[in-house]
Amino acid sequence: MLNVVLDTLVTGLPLVAAYAGVFVLFRVLGDFDLSVDGTFVTGGAVGAALLLHGVPAVLCVLAGALAGAVMGLGTALVHLTLRIPILLAGLVMSLALFSVNLRIMGQPNLSLLTTAGVFQPFVDLPATQRDLADAGLLFAVDLAVLALLSLFLRTEIGLAMRATGINPTMARAQGVSRDFVVALGLMIANGLAALAGAMTVQLQGFADVNGGTGTLISGVGALLLGELLLRPAPGRLGRAGAAILTGAVLYQLVQVVALRLGLAATDLKLVTAVTLIAAVGTRLGVGSLSAWAPRLRAVDREPAS
Repeated sequence: MLNVVLDTLVTGLPLVAAYAGVFVLFRVLGDFDLSVDGTFVTGGAVGAALLLHGVPAVLCVLAGALAGAVMGLGTALVHLTLRIPILLAGLVMSLALFSVNLRIMGQPNLSLLTTAGVFQPFVDLPATQRDLADAGLLFAVDLAVLALLSLFLRTEIGLAMRATGINPTMARAQGVSRDFVVALGLMIANGLAALAGAMTVQLQGFADVNGGTGTLISGVGALLLGELLLRPAPGRLGRAGAAILTGAVLYQLVQVVALRLGLAATDLKLVTAVTLIAAVGTRLGVGSLSAWAPRLRAVDREPAS
């Protein structure tokens, strides 16, 4: 059981920042952006390339996040300039990023085993202690990311972004520039995805050009799982952050348990699909019950004829 918990934390916590980016897309802007699959790899590729050139590990992570934000701006420019839907613009950008990431890395895989990353101080610890230390550092980073995101969404610009996602017409009538907040939202989402990618490659010890496939889908699934349990109200940003963190861990727990039960690694995509369907179905079912509850209570109060 301890090994399952540690495996879940070590593999799930690095993805929290990426899922926070998916939250910005899915819940704040009310849209989907497939470029996060590519920018997750971009963050890892930039961070790995810089780390191999002797740049300090923390700066590598920050540079990877910045590179992802720039790529998110590219998606925004495609969307705003050509008026292509964000979903399609993200798909096009994701395809382009495969080549860009390959150029940055110079090859499909980069090994970081001989470099000193942010997790280097824990390398010589026993396996269990090393996993606990890695999880502790990741948890601290995740809390900082979620706290900063929550604070930003409470600012004037953050409120404008949330209003645009809920009702663009009303927000525009209040003087909010949709183009600006959408571009900023895409930059934040992709920057967070790249941050997660940069942390992940330093934890794993290698970067892979295919490492970000399915980031958006898994992020939506994790978010739905977290919301199913905590059911945060639209204005409860603290609970929304807790839902992101909880959903990421639970979503990864499903995959870890599946592997422990003997499923092949090639079956994880099927497990992901089933988990996503179950999360969406359960979420819709709970919503339907909540909608019918007032009617049922009203019927119970009606006097018998």
